[in-house]
Amino acid sequence: MRAPSSLQALAATGSEGSRFGFSSDLLDNGRPKAGQIYELIREAIISMKLLPGAPIPEKEICEALGTSRTPLREAIIQLAAENLVVVRPSGGTFVNLIVVHEVLDGQVTRDTLEKRLVRLAARRFTSAASSQFEISLFQQKKAAERRDIDEFFALDNGFHKMICDCSGFPSAWRTLHSATGQLDRIRRYALPKGDHFVDSLKEHTEIFHHLQNRDEDAAVTAFQVHIDSLFHEVDLISQLDPDMVSAASHVTIADIR
Repeated sequence: MRAPSSLQALAATGSEGSRFGFSSDLLDNGRPKAGQIYELIREAIISMKLLPGAPIPEKEICEALGTSRTPLREAIIQLAAENLVVVRPSGGTFVNLIVVHEVLDGQVTRDTLEKRLVRLAARRFTSAASSQFEISLFQQKKAAERRDIDEFFALDNGFHKMICDCSGFPSAWRTLHSATGQLDRIRRYALPKGDHFVDSLKEHTEIFHHLQNRDEDAAVTAFQVHIDSLFHEVDLISQLDPDMVSAASHVTIADIR
């Protein structure tokens, strides 16, 4: 497994710690380190700072974070369970390629679980939730204007987490988060391409308005339109960076419905 040729120049720049932005300052000593390291590496994989096919530099990461191998190995076990990394029996851990079938696994989870949560969020929507969504949409608008990919993607996930909170089942976010790692790489990759910032913000705004009006059917319909953009995004990454995708192929809505 190798890093995609179109991204090799990025992979060759800087030291490992500085390139990924890892440092001991990012760890809270009052919280378990394994979970924090998992989130840091996961974010590096989703953002393509750790490229599909690239090795996980365990020694350099430990040095940058000032930690032992034990919490790092625990984090890698969790990432492997989500198919974001591959641990070779012969030695070494590598970032997994984007596997189309596993992307669709995440899409099915959103298409079933999150769609139900959207319906419940509309049913249980409150005025207190309204102000939180309005703040999020304002922040998304500003991040989109700056074309700040990292901030917008974090706010995008925060928007969907708020839907879980509003539905009355906030712990469902953990299920969605762990099931959609492969899908998230494609979602984030597509953001700076074309008008994805604008489209995503527009779709989020429409979902919010239907939630606010407690219109369950309209909210679900708007959410369906929003998540169905995935199919264009899979085709986009397969065409622009085919080396990042395992079993690159054209996928359609019919593949999961």
